[in-house]
Amino acid sequence: MNPVGIDPQSGSRIPLVRREDLDTDGQKSFDFYTSAATLRGLRGPAGIWLHSPKLAELYQPLDTYLRHGTGLSEPVREVCILAIARECDNAFEWAAHEPEALRVGVPRRIIDAIKLRAPSADIEAPFGTIVELIREAFTARTVSATTYNAAVSLFGVRLLIDLVSLAGMYAGTAALLTVFDMQLDAGETHLLPPRD
Repeated sequence: MNPVGIDPQSGSRIPLVRREDLDTDGQKSFDFYTSAATLRGLRGPAGIWLHSPKLAELYQPLDTYLRHGTGLSEPVREVCILAIARECDNAFEWAAHEPEALRVGVPRRIIDAIKLRAPSADIEAPFGTIVELIREAFTARTVSATTYNAAVSLFGVRLLIDLVSLAGMYAGTAALLTVFDMQLDAGETHLLPPRD
């Protein structure tokens, strides 16, 4: 991450949008993203989305559904997010979700296994299957029948669709954070080791 050209308030290449510069719908989105509904408030992806107010508005219900309405457990959700953050090597996304994973009960050993890219076979179920699915889908760009069958067996088709959609949403967020060079918060440590 490069601090040159970074807005000190937003922590990214673009400044924060001011609430008074938004229309009524944009202000509703602004209010949503500055509430307790997000992990990082405007200093993160929400501060970027608000530069496209309609996108910010449309993103709310999808984000709410994929994070809280699918029926996926909180630990499964956070392992999925950490797995995609690791595949994208996105330090900001990882820093936001590692503490959240711990808060919802993901064991430290699982988090460390994802962080250190341990073999997915060494990660207890259902987390090893999630990690392998994310690795294959987003890095290898092909999913084996073995991994697919294990995932369907664990989640069923509907929840698997929701799980992969959650991963896709966070992959898109990681790309957005990368393009706009979102910096870690002051005092935060870069928690991801370099990719092999």
